Formats: sequence, structure tokens, C-alpha cells
Amino acid sequence: MDFKTVKSVNLSDQVAQDIIMMVEKGELKPGDKLPTETVLAEKLGISRGILREALMILQYKGYISRKPKDGTYIRELPESNSINDSLINSFKQATYKDLIEMREALEQKIVELAVKNATDRDIEEVEAFLESIDSNGEKNSMSDHDFHLRLAQLSKNILLTNFIDIYYDLICELGESSFKNNEKRKAEVLEEHKKIISAIKARNVEEAKKEILRHLNMVKKSLDSITMNKSIDLK
Repeated sequence: MDFKTVKSVNLSDQVAQDIIMMVEKGELKPGDKLPTETVLAEKLGISRGILREALMILQYKGYISRKPKDGTYIRELPESNSINDSLINSFKQATYKDLIEMREALEQKIVELAVKNATDRDIEEVEAFLESIDSNGEKNSMSDHDFHLRLAQLSKNILLTNFIDIYYDLICELGESSFKNNEKRKAEVLEEHKKIISAIKARNVEEAKKEILRHLNMVKKSLDSITMNKSIDLK
């Protein structure tokens, strides 16, 4: 398949529309697996950040499905996009404060299900992932959204996992804002993640909920009021 280069001035919604046109023309067919983010961004001539925003729009519109540990696939063409368009508009009107409040509700349920459904081996894999992270490394904000996605996978609930996957780019942006010029915060986030997984390993639902809420409260404290009240930018 040939992807045409997108000029750097183009925004994520135009990238999404270009991919939709490829689907409607039959250049991309249901069941086709897209290249990895790195490869696809290079083919399109855009940054991975713009690509992620475009993929999020495409997922809302029902054109793609993103499977953890597998990849991104083209779905059957949706008959109606009215509900999905409404969701996108809601995100455009929402603030980062709204996002964190939504996470507080969802991630409490995620850790509750993780305590119930995750195997010991599942939990050990997340522990190993956390131990491999350098709190001073450049990819710390990336590991933050990776952790939350892995946490959702422990729940064994496909809807929660996919929903976390939809907004993980927003989690990443919050992480970058939170970590900016704050090396101490990077180390704190890593320790907060370790406490969450320790509570899950101990099969302690209330402690796990307490730790996830404590973590999200620290995220709120690390962001200034301007960022918290800023609208989510889907471009």
C-alpha cells in the first residue's frame, strides 16, 4: 500500500481524513493491518504526535481498531458516524480537569478488576516493567501511559483497555506537562506506580483504589490551573 506524504502544515484531522479517503477508495480494506506508528509517521511525513491524534480520531469514527500488543487494523466501514462525531465534539469541549476526573472513576474500577482477574504472572510482568524504567530517562512520560495501559490490561476488560488506549495520548500529554522542568516528579510518579501494583499484588482492593486516587491527585497538583482548565486539543 502507498501512503502519500502529508505536508508538515497539515493537522491531525486532515491526516485522518486522508486515511478515510484511502479506505473509501479501497486502497485500505477491512482487516488490513497498518504499519507501526514509527513507520506510518515516516511514510506520511508527519510526527508521531500528529499521527496518534489522527488515529484517535479514526478510532472514534469507527474506521480502525487498536489491539494491545497486536496493532492497528482497518474496520468495516461504519454505517453512521453521528455518535462518534458527538464523542469527538465532547472531547474538544472538555478540559484536562474533565479528563482526570473521568480517569478517577475509570481507573478505580480498573484496579478493582485487576485485583480480581490478574494472574500472579501478569502482575510480575508489570513489576518487571516498572523496575526497568529509569526515572531520569527521556521516555519517562511514555512509560507513564504504558503503565496505565498495562494496568487496564490486568483488568481483563476489553472495553476499559480500549478506552484507555483511546485517550492514552492525552495521558501522555498530561505527563509531559507534569514532568516538564521537574525531575523530582518523574521519580515520584515511578514510586506511585509501584505502590499501585504492590496493592494489586497484595489483592487489596481498597488500598489499590486509594493509591490510584493518590496518584491522580498528585497529577492534578503538579499541573497549574491554566493547564487544568485548558481544552483538550485534538487539532
